[in-house]
Amino acid sequence: MKAEREVEPDGEHRARWGALRYRDFRFFWAARAISVAGDRISVLALPTVAILILSASPAQVGLLNGAGTLAWPGLGLFAGVWVDRLRRRRILVATDLLRAALLGSIPLAFALGHLSLLQLLLVAALVGGLTVFFDLASSAHVPALVPRSDWADANAKLEVAQQAVATGAPGLAGLLITLLSAPFAIAFDAVSFLASGLLISATDATDPAVPVNARRSLWSEAAEGILFLRRDRALVRITLCAAISNVGLLMSLALQLLFLYRVMHLSPVVVGACFALGSLASLVGALYNRRIMNRLGIHRTLVLSTFIEGTAYILIPVGTVLPVIPLLLGTLIVSGFFNTTWNVSVTTFRQTRIAPELMGRVGAAARVIGYGALPVGSLLGGLLGQELSARFGERTGLAIALVIAALVAGSSALALLGGRSFDEEGRPDLVR
Repeated sequence: MKAEREVEPDGEHRARWGALRYRDFRFFWAARAISVAGDRISVLALPTVAILILSASPAQVGLLNGAGTLAWPGLGLFAGVWVDRLRRRRILVATDLLRAALLGSIPLAFALGHLSLLQLLLVAALVGGLTVFFDLASSAHVPALVPRSDWADANAKLEVAQQAVATGAPGLAGLLITLLSAPFAIAFDAVSFLASGLLISATDATDPAVPVNARRSLWSEAAEGILFLRRDRALVRITLCAAISNVGLLMSLALQLLFLYRVMHLSPVVVGACFALGSLASLVGALYNRRIMNRLGIHRTLVLSTFIEGTAYILIPVGTVLPVIPLLLGTLIVSGFFNTTWNVSVTTFRQTRIAPELMGRVGAAARVIGYGALPVGSLLGGLLGQELSARFGERTGLAIALVIAALVAGSSALALLGGRSFDEEGRPDLVR
């Protein structure tokens, strides 16, 4: 590994800096933090464009949220094969630059008076496809940047950095939307992808691609990832849990801004400030993840985090009878903390169970299922919200739909009950 070629510092320096003592990881760490800051702006700005500028319906908002995730079930398995075949650094740089260009087209079209819901859908879908490649390459690339003993620390530092910059991003998004309009706020996300691509391109380019037999078909290589996943019971259960949770969370996400803007009449600045505080809780979750895992163990940490993250969203519709801002803050703080706890724990667990040469394919197989649930949740949430709004009125209908979404997300913990497979060591007959 590249990290092993560097001179190892003394123990005090190692303890203080951890994975950050490696130059290429520092560049990668900074790139991810900058990119996530831009992403958090678009998470608020993109649906805000649809809702406040293009007057989108609940079903259309659900379709827009789903468009960005449709690529996972369509491309995920094959993307995993290419991630294992190619130099991951090149994939990361290329996808960053292409996403910057696509997102930059939105403020340009708005300035020219030609912005449409169709363009938003196309950009969201294309950016989503590129994100499939980036996310798989990113997770698979970390073990090449630092030695095995620093994997957990590297994952935690990535999560801490991303959540730290994301803390201010939603508040900045609300301010930018108010001052510049939502389409121009998206320009900041485009710039963040450009900066990320340049930083990653500055890392060492000499690492070879993972060796594979070029004559083998995409299907046969993808099948290796599926087989590995199927034979590891813990990874299967994590994947099913993620899928159920993602259905509920995306149902809720498709409806939250509609509920907050149209029913609760909150401004983008207020909503952005609330999301910023939620990101601060995510930062705390990243900082304390290792302590939680050491105290509870991986299995109980995962069960607790997915259950609390999902059910926390039931507080938002209570805003129809109680002050909504404290409830929204409570939801985002609690869910943000436990979402980060889940992310760091799962990433580290997977890296210890999967051989580096299979990381892209096994990760793709898991995410095709877990992330394939995202468009299902988005579309289901939008359709459910529209149907219940037509039957009970927008206020009551959206509130009921949000309650249902929270219950679905919280039920994901059922997929993890019984922890024997999590206590087993990596399977030597499978890990090569």
